[in-house]
Amino acid sequence: MKLNNGLKIAVVYGSVFLGAGFASGRELIQYFVGFGRIGMWGLIISGVLFALVGWAVLSICRRENITNYGGLMKFLLGNRFGPIMEGLVAGFLFCLFAAMLAGAGATAYQAFYLPFSTGAFFVGLIVFAVLCFGLEGIVKVNLFLAPIMLLGGIFIGIYSFLAYATPAFASFGGRFGFAWLLSAIVYGSYNLVTGVPVLAATSKLVETKRDTWVGGLLGGGIITILGLAMSLPLFLYYADIISLEIPFLHIASGYGHIFSILYLSVLISALLTTAACNAFAVLQWLDGRGYKNKIKTAGVLCILGVLAAHIGFSNIVIFVYPIFGFVGLFKIIVILITAVKR
Repeated sequence: MKLNNGLKIAVVYGSVFLGAGFASGRELIQYFVGFGRIGMWGLIISGVLFALVGWAVLSICRRENITNYGGLMKFLLGNRFGPIMEGLVAGFLFCLFAAMLAGAGATAYQAFYLPFSTGAFFVGLIVFAVLCFGLEGIVKVNLFLAPIMLLGGIFIGIYSFLAYATPAFASFGGRFGFAWLLSAIVYGSYNLVTGVPVLAATSKLVETKRDTWVGGLLGGGIITILGLAMSLPLFLYYADIISLEIPFLHIASGYGHIFSILYLSVLISALLTTAACNAFAVLQWLDGRGYKNKIKTAGVLCILGVLAAHIGFSNIVIFVYPIFGFVGLFKIIVILITAVKR
């Protein structure tokens, strides 16, 4: 069955956010679950933000005939500030790429008792192979792995929630005030630092106005539904998993070998798709800076990513992500204002 372009964009867009931080449960705990039940409203707000910005970016690119991130930033911020923002985002994309490789290393160690470097190197090697096929490779790998992530993630979240005897929110109060709202906005903002470049690269698939709506709104909906399903069991096991690198792996291991394998397939799929999307966006930026030998550049990029991964997955999530969240917030405001005006 041939998928329409809007659906292809939605799958790639949604997959960008389903990285190691999300699928492991680490991001969900930090930005939503830690606030108690009100954190679920924060997750919904982030999902709405993903959908609106997705539509806005695709609409701008379609109307202005923009097919890459550099062109989008120059259009939004001008020739002086556009390249500065582009460079900042490229740096963050590389950090995200390294975080995915770090997640692979942590998974290899926690699940298979393999050296950290083995997991990071193996995923880096697969990403290099995907990058050799350009945008076509990114689309195909996402179309193949996205159903595994979406259906597997929803099943794991709901099953582990229903299998637990204690009501989910009976003994977990969380933190209140307006911090949950700020956390939701920061989460949406730093994820969109990654999402916007990938959207700009896939905008060349847009053929009709309907593609912009399907790509943006459905992409945001995918991440929201999956996030809500996977957050439920995190409430139940919060005290046991708060300090773990891969919280969901601890939960899955309690339900038997088959359940653990299913979860690992979801996690590894998320690692691969997000790592590939982030690396592809960095590769596009380097191409615009004169690095035209894509295979050689991709090889160097993957080697540097494996080395940077040794900083540690949790360290990147906790310290790097929030900083770029505020950079992303500025960009979101500019994008939405521009889309509404035009």
